[in-house]
Amino acid sequence: MDTTIGVSFLDPLNDYELINRIGTGTYGDVFKARNIRSSAMAAIKIVKLDPGDITSIQQEITMMKECKHKNIVAYFGSYHRNTKLWICMEYCGGGSLQDIYHVTGPFKEKQIAYICRETLQGANILITERGDIKLADFGVAAEISASVAKRKSFIGTPYWMAPEVAAVEKKGGYNHLCDIWAVGITAIELAELQPPMFDLHPMRALMLMSKSNEYDHTLYLFSSPQHPFVTQLLTRNLIIELLDMANNPDLHSTHSMDDNDREVRIGDQGQTDTHTCRHAIDQVKFGPPLRKVTEPCPDMVSHISFLCLTCWSLRSSQHRMAIWGSGRCMSSINRDIMGVHMGACFSKVFNGCPLTIHCAVTWILPKTRDQYLILGAEEGVYTLNLNELHEDTLEKLLPQRCSWLFVMNNVLMSVSGKSSQLYSHSLTALFEQRGHKQQKQSHLSLSTNRLTERINPRKYAVTVKIPDTKGCRRCSVARNPHTDSTFLCGAVPSGLILLLWYEPLQRFLQLKHIDIRLPDSLPIFELLVLVKDEFPQLCVGVGDCAAEGGKPPSNQQLKFDIIELNGTPNSSPGTGPGAKQATQLDRDTVLIVLEKTVKIVNLQGLPSKELASELVFDFPIETLICLQDSVLAFWKHGLKGRSLHTNEVTQEITDESRVFQVLGTNRDIVLQSTPTEDPSAMTNLYILTGHESSY
Repeated sequence: MDTTIGVSFLDPLNDYELINRIGTGTYGDVFKARNIRSSAMAAIKIVKLDPGDITSIQQEITMMKECKHKNIVAYFGSYHRNTKLWICMEYCGGGSLQDIYHVTGPFKEKQIAYICRETLQGANILITERGDIKLADFGVAAEISASVAKRKSFIGTPYWMAPEVAAVEKKGGYNHLCDIWAVGITAIELAELQPPMFDLHPMRALMLMSKSNEYDHTLYLFSSPQHPFVTQLLTRNLIIELLDMANNPDLHSTHSMDDNDREVRIGDQGQTDTHTCRHAIDQVKFGPPLRKVTEPCPDMVSHISFLCLTCWSLRSSQHRMAIWGSGRCMSSINRDIMGVHMGACFSKVFNGCPLTIHCAVTWILPKTRDQYLILGAEEGVYTLNLNELHEDTLEKLLPQRCSWLFVMNNVLMSVSGKSSQLYSHSLTALFEQRGHKQQKQSHLSLSTNRLTERINPRKYAVTVKIPDTKGCRRCSVARNPHTDSTFLCGAVPSGLILLLWYEPLQRFLQLKHIDIRLPDSLPIFELLVLVKDEFPQLCVGVGDCAAEGGKPPSNQQLKFDIIELNGTPNSSPGTGPGAKQATQLDRDTVLIVLEKTVKIVNLQGLPSKELASELVFDFPIETLICLQDSVLAFWKHGLKGRSLHTNEVTQEITDESRVFQVLGTNRDIVLQSTPTEDPSAMTNLYILTGHESSY
């Protein structure tokens, strides 16, 4: 250990076991960890440093060591390893205030008063399981920011800044009054679930705050108490009540308020609780994804939920933290549409990916129980260990170009290679070979921001070509819940190939080949399961029902372009006008995506009587995802959610500075975003976490 700065250069993994990532901030990631010797929990912040930065933080680390107060997070020590600084601190199991108000809704006035005694901003105020208030995320950040600024164009969260801080270059300085301002902004945040100007870009907010005439300095109380705000009877029970509400949201269906709390500021009455916002994609919670009746059942190892925790998270201007849900499934369809009742959200898992990605799936390695994100890209098939995100490493699994992926138990199906052929890969064998290979040679990896040519492909992959599938351009997988059979159908130049999953051999076996001329374009390629049929039907298009007896076609009924797989197929099918996606929700409900409309029909094409028959959006829908009681429609610059029952908007996220694309919807939802102004730039990857299938 370097005693001059109090930083150890030993391997921190000899002292701490990382459990899971619980937050992401401007300066790095935060992990929940366990001390190997004492079994005590700790929070470890891992910060990337540039060479020479370690000597510049001596004063801050010394200050953190000397800061011992009941309302300040305890500092345990620091490690410098592989250009990364590991800062070990006290773990606060209650999470941050930001985690809590996303579950409970606005705080009561007395709860805000109790918190404001020692505060800066909601994401940096932590709560222990006993209800103690603790401050975190300070000190080292002041010096590290100089290093991070070399890589980021903007650092920090300006929404809590006092005007004199925002205009420091003009006014030349500030004093302790800026801290009083920050306390007031935090009070507003806890009452309104976000600070003022949070709907603006950070740079826009900073510019407005630096202008003295652009900020409303008038503050209001919910009520007019007879005694001063800060001298109320404020006890720890107020926070324990908050923790109870956060941990048991189902027992607190409505936000109870004191009589005085019901008074609001003039002009606030018109505000809606709907989560319609222009926040980052990882700010809003969603209900858990719906497991379709035709979706293949995952193996039991993959179905176990690993990391469904309410955790400490950090806030940054460019990447606001992911909110880790409780993992509880929605028990009732008629939930309040606010995001605070939902249990999952998009969490960034990789920043600055250089790959050209076409598809993505997730898989859990049975031996280690680690979950992996598997990416199919132009450069090959790559994996990311979601339990070791601090490594920021993608590893090449297969060298061939890949356009489609699907995982069945421990078998990876892919359409890959120059000839676009269907392959079957044993994932467990591939990972065993990787382990043996790494014992013989140094570890070769793909860094976050660099695609290295030194990564050697695995030449001895346990891979099998599926015969007669060269030139495969579309695939679809469906399970018949009545017979428990799982089918894979592929579109090949000569027609269709149908495969059946054979459990004893753990592989797909060819069932039949169907000679048929397919349309040149296949925007829809979906297997539909009928109760009466042994094999599924293949839908390749949807259109209006044909006119009968000279009558005009009905605008209500739709006609499926079906290829019969149970017997002799019909003649070459046509394609419906503009239909982009068909999803079988249950045994007699299908969602059809048109240009800007989602039609909900039965297998005869008639409008649904149980659900809203039509959902209309104001943008071209690119991908539709089904949640428990709603759908998420993704478009170029965001998403919008609508209830399947009431057609009400449940969420809306718009960010015209990013282009979003859904990469995978099998078991876990994987999303990527790219800067709008530079489509060739590196991408960020997100995964929907916090629900039963996530890691």
